[in-house]
Amino acid sequence: MRHSHHAVRPARFRLEFAAFCEANRDAYVRYAQVRIDDHAEARRCVDAVFDALGAKWVAVLRGERPAACAWKDLRTETAQRSACVAGRAGRFHTFLREDQADMMLLHRHLQLPVDDAGGLMGLADHEARALLRGAERALRTFLDYCEG
Repeated sequence: MRHSHHAVRPARFRLEFAAFCEANRDAYVRYAQVRIDDHAEARRCVDAVFDALGAKWVAVLRGERPAACAWKDLRTETAQRSACVAGRAGRFHTFLREDQADMMLLHRHLQLPVDDAGGLMGLADHEARALLRGAERALRTFLDYCEG
């Protein structure tokens, strides 16, 4: 599937950047669409994230986890664009820490395997599983509080 928008391409490591964008675009758009509740706006959001990422790609590659940097940018951009949206899946972000809510959204709502969701977020497999367990515990505690 070709996309009409081409992210800003860094002067160095263009192939790596293009591969990163291609590998993550669909999942990023799906995540953004749930948070923003508008497919066209979700695509614009992801394009903006990739543009900003392309401008600092060499510095991102110097970091320990490029995927984590990109995910932080995506989370920030979607939060700015979804300030007034309270969709069902977006409610995770009302009750949980951002990282826990993202994991629940990716794994439970978008049905990505935990390892894939963690990879998108720049987490090692064991970190992703621990984050999911913590999110599930926090939700159970919240629901018990609401019921009692």
